Amino acid sequence: MKYKFLIPLTIFSAFLSCSRIFAQTDIQNELNKILAIENVEQRIISADTFCAKFAEIVKIGIKAEKIDAPQRISQLFSEDKNVGIYTWSIPTERGMYKYYGIVKSPKGIFILQDANLKNEYMTDEKFTDGKWYGAVYFDIIETNLNGTKAYTLLGNDLKGILSNKKIVDVLTFDNEEKPVFGATIFEKPNHFRLIFEYNVRSVMYLRYNHEKKMIIYSFLIPINPGFEGDYRFYVADLSYDGLIYRNEKWTLVENVTLEKK
Repeated sequence: MKYKFLIPLTIFSAFLSCSRIFAQTDIQNELNKILAIENVEQRIISADTFCAKFAEIVKIGIKAEKIDAPQRISQLFSEDKNVGIYTWSIPTERGMYKYYGIVKSPKGIFILQDANLKNEYMTDEKFTDGKWYGAVYFDIIETNLNGTKAYTLLGNDLKGILSNKKIVDVLTFDNEEKPVFGATIFEKPNHFRLIFEYNVRSVMYLRYNHEKKMIIYSFLIPINPGFEGDYRFYVADLSYDGLIYRNEKWTLVENVTLEKK
């Protein structure tokens, strides 16, 4: 008698698998259509709907896993695949973007709301209740903080006509297992995250070096002394500093040698 259920269950599993593939294909096509919308207001409305649909795809499965989606959607995961973070951007006005993010954890799916729509420095703010400093992340570094796991995130913030920013932020979870962005994990006082602003014509290096166990980044200087303090006119020179994790703090290491391959 028990074998009578084998074929129906197999068919049902195959149906779920096919449904997921079709859904992912639709997601890719829909994002391309959104980017082609000329009216900014309508593009954002469509992008908000897209985010909700993408969250439904991410929700499938117990572990966080890679979704068959366009390359412009960044997908990063903890080592145990319990935590995943999906981030992307949609262009709005000239030189500006709205950022979208989804966090998946064992407690569920959390759709993030970009709290930095005015392109401000927000280094001294911790974000809860689904808010975050919008960015597209490209690396995740797992550490321990106060006896729990913390995830340091490296990302890009391209809001601005004259400058870009690179972000070092931190994801943790509160007592209710809800995401929190920003932590006193940096040696620099009163900083919950680090923000590096530089001229749009320059290129800044920011990477985690697994061999050195260090975040390495370009040292930034003004184009000329007259622009001291105006980071829109800062550029990368040929030197590098680093951050190494000591005593639960990202600690500055100056004049790091970068071995380019």
